[in-house]
Amino acid sequence: MLKRLVIFLAILAGLAALADRGLAAAAGNATANQIRVHEGLREDPDVTFKGFPFVTQAFRGEFREVDVTVRDYEKEGLTIERIDAVLEGVEVDLGDAVNGRVSAVPISAGVATLTVTYGDLTAYLATKPGNIRVQSRDGRTVVVSSFGIPGVGQVDVEGTPTVKTGARSIRVTVSNVRPVAGDVTLTSALAATAAARSSFTIPLDDLPFGIKLKSAVLTGTALEVTASAEGFTIDARSNLG
Repeated sequence: MLKRLVIFLAILAGLAALADRGLAAAAGNATANQIRVHEGLREDPDVTFKGFPFVTQAFRGEFREVDVTVRDYEKEGLTIERIDAVLEGVEVDLGDAVNGRVSAVPISAGVATLTVTYGDLTAYLATKPGNIRVQSRDGRTVVVSSFGIPGVGQVDVEGTPTVKTGARSIRVTVSNVRPVAGDVTLTSALAATAAARSSFTIPLDDLPFGIKLKSAVLTGTALEVTASAEGFTIDARSNLG
Protein backbone atom coordinates (compact mmCIF):
# COMPACT_ATOMS: atom_id res chain seq x y z
CA MET A 1 0.00 0.00 0.00
CA LEU A 2 2.76 2.44 0.96
CA LYS A 3 4.65 1.61 -2.23
CA ARG A 4 1.55 2.36 -4.34
CA LEU A 5 1.08 5.67 -2.51
CA VAL A 6 4.68 6.70 -3.19
CA ILE A 7 4.30 5.83 -6.87
CA PHE A 8 1.01 7.75 -7.04
CA LEU A 9 2.58 10.82 -5.42
CA ALA A 10 5.54 10.61 -7.77
CA ILE A 11 3.18 10.56 -10.75
CA LEU A 12 1.29 13.56 -9.40
CA ALA A 13 4.54 15.44 -8.87
CA GLY A 14 5.57 14.66 -12.43
CA LEU A 15 2.25 15.85 -13.81
CA ALA A 16 2.48 19.03 -11.72
CA ALA A 17 5.95 19.68 -13.06
CA LEU A 18 4.76 19.17 -16.63
CA ALA A 19 1.83 21.52 -16.05
CA ASP A 20 4.14 24.11 -14.52
CA ARG A 21 6.53 23.92 -17.47
CA GLY A 22 3.56 24.11 -19.82
CA LEU A 23 2.48 27.38 -18.20
CA ALA A 24 6.05 28.65 -18.40
CA ALA A 25 6.18 27.81 -22.11
CA ALA A 26 2.85 29.57 -22.72
CA ALA A 27 4.10 32.61 -20.83
CA GLY A 28 7.30 32.52 -22.86
CA ASN A 29 5.36 32.58 -26.13
CA ALA A 30 3.18 35.47 -24.98
CA THR A 31 6.19 37.40 -23.72
CA ALA A 32 8.05 36.80 -26.98
CA ASN A 33 5.22 38.46 -28.88
CA GLN A 34 5.31 41.50 -26.58
CA ILE A 35 9.09 41.79 -26.84
CA ARG A 36 8.83 41.74 -30.64
CA VAL A 37 6.38 44.65 -30.50
CA HIS A 38 8.22 46.67 -27.85
CA GLU A 39 11.69 46.21 -29.33
CA GLY A 40 10.58 46.56 -32.96
CA LEU A 41 11.81 43.10 -33.97
CA ARG A 42 10.96 41.35 -37.24
CA GLU A 43 10.01 38.09 -35.55
CA ASP A 44 9.32 36.71 -32.08
CA PRO A 45 12.45 35.89 -30.06
CA ASP A 46 12.88 32.69 -28.06
CA VAL A 47 11.90 33.34 -24.42
CA THR A 48 12.43 30.83 -21.61
CA PHE A 49 11.39 31.37 -18.00
CA LYS A 50 13.93 29.55 -15.83
CA GLY A 51 13.46 28.31 -12.28
CA PHE A 52 10.86 26.05 -10.70
CA PRO A 53 8.08 26.37 -9.85
CA PHE A 54 7.03 28.94 -12.44
CA VAL A 55 3.58 29.49 -10.90
CA THR A 56 5.05 30.67 -7.60
CA GLN A 57 7.24 33.19 -9.41
CA ALA A 58 4.28 34.36 -11.49
CA PHE A 59 2.07 35.06 -8.45
CA ARG A 60 4.95 36.81 -6.72
CA GLY A 61 5.52 38.92 -9.82
CA GLU A 62 9.29 38.41 -9.91
CA PHE A 63 11.15 35.94 -12.08
CA ARG A 64 14.64 34.83 -11.14
CA GLU A 65 15.89 34.41 -14.71
CA VAL A 66 14.45 34.92 -18.17
CA ASP A 67 16.55 33.83 -21.16
CA VAL A 68 15.90 35.61 -24.46
CA THR A 69 17.41 34.88 -27.88
CA VAL A 70 16.89 37.39 -30.69
CA ARG A 71 17.90 36.39 -34.24
CA ASP A 72 18.83 38.57 -37.23
CA TYR A 73 18.55 41.88 -35.40
CA GLU A 74 19.04 44.89 -37.69
CA LYS A 75 20.93 47.86 -36.28
CA GLU A 76 21.86 50.83 -38.49
CA GLY A 77 22.47 48.65 -41.53
CA LEU A 78 24.28 45.92 -39.60
CA THR A 79 22.76 42.47 -39.09
CA ILE A 80 23.48 40.94 -35.69
CA GLU A 81 23.03 37.21 -36.20
CA ARG A 82 21.86 36.65 -32.63
CA ILE A 83 21.58 38.27 -29.24
CA ASP A 84 21.59 35.84 -26.32
CA ALA A 85 20.40 37.69 -23.23
CA VAL A 86 19.98 36.54 -19.63
CA LEU A 87 17.71 38.85 -17.64
CA GLU A 88 17.64 38.47 -13.85
CA GLY A 89 15.14 39.75 -11.31
CA VAL A 90 12.43 40.53 -13.88
CA GLU A 91 9.39 42.11 -12.17
CA VAL A 92 5.97 41.86 -13.81
CA ASP A 93 2.70 42.10 -11.89
CA LEU A 94 0.58 39.10 -12.87
CA GLY A 95 -2.71 41.03 -12.78
CA ASP A 96 -1.34 43.83 -14.93
CA ALA A 97 0.09 41.31 -17.37
CA VAL A 98 -3.20 39.44 -17.70
CA ASN A 99 -5.11 42.68 -18.31
CA GLY A 100 -2.53 44.17 -20.67
CA ARG A 101 -1.67 47.06 -18.36
CA VAL A 102 2.11 46.58 -18.17
CA SER A 103 3.81 49.95 -18.77
CA ALA A 104 7.28 49.27 -17.39
CA VAL A 105 9.32 46.18 -16.50
CA PRO A 106 12.06 46.64 -13.86
CA ILE A 107 15.02 44.29 -14.24
CA SER A 108 17.79 43.81 -11.68
CA ALA A 109 20.51 42.87 -14.15
CA GLY A 110 21.08 41.71 -17.66
CA VAL A 111 23.97 40.20 -19.59
CA ALA A 112 24.10 39.39 -23.27
CA THR A 113 26.31 38.11 -26.05
CA LEU A 114 25.93 39.62 -29.51
CA THR A 115 27.23 37.62 -32.49
CA VAL A 116 28.05 39.32 -35.79
CA THR A 117 29.31 36.92 -38.46
CA TYR A 118 32.12 38.05 -40.74
CA GLY A 119 29.73 37.65 -43.67
CA ASP A 120 27.24 40.09 -42.14
CA LEU A 121 30.04 42.42 -41.09
CA THR A 122 31.47 42.45 -44.62
CA ALA A 123 27.99 43.12 -46.04
CA TYR A 124 27.73 46.13 -43.73
CA LEU A 125 31.21 47.36 -44.73
CA ALA A 126 30.29 47.02 -48.42
CA THR A 127 28.29 50.23 -47.99
CA LYS A 128 31.47 52.04 -46.88
CA PRO A 129 34.45 53.15 -49.02
CA GLY A 130 37.56 51.01 -49.39
CA ASN A 131 36.02 47.62 -50.24
CA ILE A 132 36.78 46.42 -46.69
CA ARG A 133 36.26 42.73 -45.86
CA VAL A 134 36.79 40.78 -42.65
CA GLN A 135 38.05 37.24 -43.24
CA SER A 136 39.49 34.26 -41.44
CA ARG A 137 42.72 32.91 -42.95
CA ASP A 138 44.84 30.06 -41.65
CA GLY A 139 43.33 30.34 -38.20
CA ARG A 140 43.71 34.11 -37.91
CA THR A 141 41.41 37.03 -38.60
CA VAL A 142 42.48 39.67 -41.13
CA VAL A 143 40.98 42.79 -42.62
CA VAL A 144 41.35 43.02 -46.40
CA SER A 145 40.79 46.24 -48.35
CA SER A 146 41.56 47.80 -51.71
CA PHE A 147 44.22 50.49 -51.60
CA GLY A 148 45.49 52.73 -54.37
CA ILE A 149 49.28 52.84 -54.74
CA PRO A 150 50.82 55.59 -56.91
CA GLY A 151 52.26 54.14 -60.11
CA VAL A 152 50.74 50.73 -59.42
CA GLY A 153 46.96 51.16 -59.05
CA GLN A 154 44.50 49.38 -56.81
CA VAL A 155 46.02 46.59 -54.72
CA ASP A 156 44.42 44.34 -52.12
CA VAL A 157 46.13 44.72 -48.76
CA GLU A 158 45.55 42.89 -45.51
CA GLY A 159 46.24 43.81 -41.91
CA THR A 160 45.80 42.63 -38.33
CA PRO A 161 42.70 43.96 -36.56
CA THR A 162 42.39 44.86 -32.89
CA VAL A 163 39.09 45.67 -31.21
CA LYS A 164 38.32 48.44 -28.75
CA THR A 165 34.91 48.89 -27.16
CA GLY A 166 33.50 52.32 -26.50
CA ALA A 167 30.33 53.42 -24.78
CA ARG A 168 28.27 53.34 -27.97
CA SER A 169 30.43 51.77 -30.65
CA ILE A 170 33.18 49.29 -31.44
CA ARG A 171 36.37 50.45 -33.12
CA VAL A 172 38.36 48.01 -35.24
CA THR A 173 41.90 49.30 -35.80
CA VAL A 174 44.11 47.68 -38.43
CA SER A 175 47.92 47.46 -38.28
CA ASN A 176 50.80 45.56 -39.93
CA VAL A 177 49.36 46.12 -43.40
CA ARG A 178 50.94 44.36 -46.38
CA PRO A 179 49.91 43.51 -49.97
CA VAL A 180 47.97 40.27 -50.28
CA ALA A 181 49.88 39.12 -53.37
CA GLY A 182 52.44 40.25 -55.90
CA ASP A 183 55.80 41.96 -55.63
CA VAL A 184 54.41 45.29 -54.46
CA THR A 185 56.17 46.89 -51.50
CA LEU A 186 54.53 49.45 -49.26
CA THR A 187 56.55 52.27 -47.76
CA SER A 188 55.93 52.93 -44.08
CA ALA A 189 53.92 56.01 -45.00
CA LEU A 190 51.73 54.09 -47.47
CA ALA A 191 51.29 51.25 -44.96
CA ALA A 192 50.14 53.74 -42.31
CA THR A 193 47.66 55.31 -44.75
CA ALA A 194 46.35 51.90 -45.82
CA ALA A 195 45.92 50.89 -42.16
CA ALA A 196 43.98 54.04 -41.38
CA ARG A 197 41.68 53.53 -44.38
CA SER A 198 41.13 49.89 -43.47
CA SER A 199 40.08 50.69 -39.89
CA PHE A 200 36.40 51.22 -39.15
CA THR A 201 33.82 51.89 -36.45
CA ILE A 202 30.64 49.92 -35.77
CA PRO A 203 27.89 51.98 -34.07
CA LEU A 204 25.97 49.92 -31.48
CA ASP A 205 23.81 52.27 -29.45
CA ASP A 206 20.35 51.77 -27.95
CA LEU A 207 20.48 47.96 -27.86
CA PRO A 208 17.52 45.81 -26.72
CA PHE A 209 16.80 45.24 -23.01
CA GLY A 210 18.84 48.24 -21.89
CA ILE A 211 22.17 46.45 -22.33
CA LYS A 212 25.36 48.44 -22.86
CA LEU A 213 28.61 47.46 -24.55
CA LYS A 214 31.25 45.94 -22.28
CA SER A 215 33.84 44.10 -24.40
CA ALA A 216 34.36 42.52 -27.81
CA VAL A 217 36.58 39.89 -29.40
CA LEU A 218 37.22 38.63 -32.93
CA THR A 219 36.86 34.84 -33.07
CA GLY A 220 37.53 32.48 -35.96
CA THR A 221 34.13 33.16 -37.52
CA ALA A 222 32.51 36.20 -35.92
CA LEU A 223 32.72 39.36 -33.88
CA GLU A 224 31.42 38.52 -30.41
CA VAL A 225 30.32 41.37 -28.18
CA THR A 226 29.56 41.18 -24.47
CA ALA A 227 27.04 43.61 -23.02
CA SER A 228 25.52 44.07 -19.58
CA ALA A 229 23.37 46.33 -17.45
CA GLU A 230 22.22 46.69 -13.85
CA GLY A 231 19.09 48.18 -12.33
CA PHE A 232 17.25 49.27 -15.47
CA THR A 233 13.65 49.38 -16.69
CA ILE A 234 12.19 48.38 -20.03
CA ASP A 235 9.54 50.87 -21.15
CA ALA A 236 6.71 48.67 -22.36
CA ARG A 237 4.73 51.61 -23.72
CA SER A 238 7.20 52.82 -26.35
CA ASN A 239 5.98 50.91 -29.42
CA LEU A 240 2.51 49.79 -28.50
CA GLY A 241 0.84 52.30 -30.81
